[in-house]
Amino acid sequence: MKDISELAAGFYERVNGEGELGDVLSDDFQFDIMQGFPYGGLQDGLDASKAFFEKLGPLFENFEVHAQEFMPIDDTTLVVKGFYRAKAASTGKEVDFETVHFWISNGDKLTHYKHYCDTALLSDALGDARPD
Repeated sequence: MKDISELAAGFYERVNGEGELGDVLSDDFQFDIMQGFPYGGLQDGLDASKAFFEKLGPLFENFEVHAQEFMPIDDTTLVVKGFYRAKAASTGKEVDFETVHFWISNGDKLTHYKHYCDTALLSDALGDARPD
């Protein structure tokens, strides 16, 4: 069984530019993005999750995820507190805002994700032109 905190740390490394998402996410991964976040809603499967990042990328000059605190609930459930740091491509506005992530693993890879954040701050940085 792989440590869920290590799997989640691997996800953050990958979204910040190092490695393949499939190394830490299951093929049937459920990536639940808040409504109000660009392209929010359930991304069903690894391919849909990868497509989410491909669509999100052009909206930003940079978008970073900074995990600060890992709080394991049990061997397969984890809560992570952190923040996003982004600079919108269309407006040049920079924004830092807190986030909380909920993770579930199957013992080998991550299978589910849900996050919570202040989407209004991100929408403002995008000039209220958030795509759905």
